[in-house]
Amino acid sequence: MGGETHVNQSRRVHDLGGTLGWGRVPYDPQEEPFHEEWERRVFGMIFQVLPQTAVRPGEFRHTLERLAKDDYFAPDGYYGRWRSAMEVLLEEYGHFEPGELDGCLGVPPGTGAGYRVQSPVAVDENDLPPDSPTPVPEHRTVRRELDRTPYFQAGDRVVATGNKAGGHTRLPEYVQGVPGTVVKIHPAEVLPDSTAHGLGERPQHVVSVAYEARDLWGEEAEEKVVINVDLYENYLQLEAEAQ
Repeated sequence: MGGETHVNQSRRVHDLGGTLGWGRVPYDPQEEPFHEEWERRVFGMIFQVLPQTAVRPGEFRHTLERLAKDDYFAPDGYYGRWRSAMEVLLEEYGHFEPGELDGCLGVPPGTGAGYRVQSPVAVDENDLPPDSPTPVPEHRTVRRELDRTPYFQAGDRVVATGNKAGGHTRLPEYVQGVPGTVVKIHPAEVLPDSTAHGLGERPQHVVSVAYEARDLWGEEAEEKVVINVDLYENYLQLEAEAQ
């Protein structure tokens, strides 16, 4: 990303894609999966904690997004964020009393999980697409079989207009308002913008949209580079209708 400092401090953590000022991404082809033993333990804990807490698709990711900046950008990195999010969920689901984790795992007293996290945003259901009840598969999956055809098809020119409901979303900010071309239609999935908030599945077809790098990043972007972004169809409008 370079060493420039064009960071928009108003962005939420899941909208950092495409921003500058974060330095180069370190890459070591020989890097071990865990740097410390505690990271290995956190990785193991995730499979025990999430089935008892974040049972809705998108809920764990939304919890990560709600972490205070000091936790999200803490030097303990990726697994540190996982650990903080698990602490939050264990309190919110009543497995620990509020404040019970204060002073544990290096957390200073008075700054326990409940203190460090933002409450979930209240989402207006009227801003979400209508629910379309579909059979739930016997095995655990976010895939669903919709009895309607996709709204878009390969070759359509589309624009992502944003998540009006607020709260959790899988729409990257850097593609909003930028025209792209539909290149593939994936099977339908439950909509995490809804499920993360317990507002139903509202399944949507998933649309792969191709963007020219220069349309996203400007003339300094690499030539002939195309980025495919998978987006839920309710994020999109035909370009002609969005103008």
